[in-house]
Amino acid sequence: MLDAESAAGTALVHGDFGLHNIMWTGNQLSGVVDLDNACIGDPAIDLAPLIGAFGSSRVADLADKETIARARAHRASLPLQVAAAAELVNDTKLRDFALENFQARLQAGTLGDPNEG
Repeated sequence: MLDAESAAGTALVHGDFGLHNIMWTGNQLSGVVDLDNACIGDPAIDLAPLIGAFGSSRVADLADKETIARARAHRASLPLQVAAAAELVNDTKLRDFALENFQARLQAGTLGDPNEG
């Protein structure tokens, strides 16, 4: 990821931009919550959960091809990030769940995009 991000620009990113943190009123965006992972970083970080929810082809209009490719790499690493964070706080149940998630995605060929495999 460090090599992939080395040429990327940076922006303010949410850091956990999954559907569970986006609030809607009808069809209108009404808020974004859970900003504890916000930082200056690669904008592809915020596309990774959207790829997980909708697939690369559905978010392709949101960024250029290079950013989408980095977002796919970020998505592939998300379970490992969760496993590492769980290990740091000695949460073996979460760690094991995240590692099983990574292994299942790897075996299914869906690490970068849930619509592959």
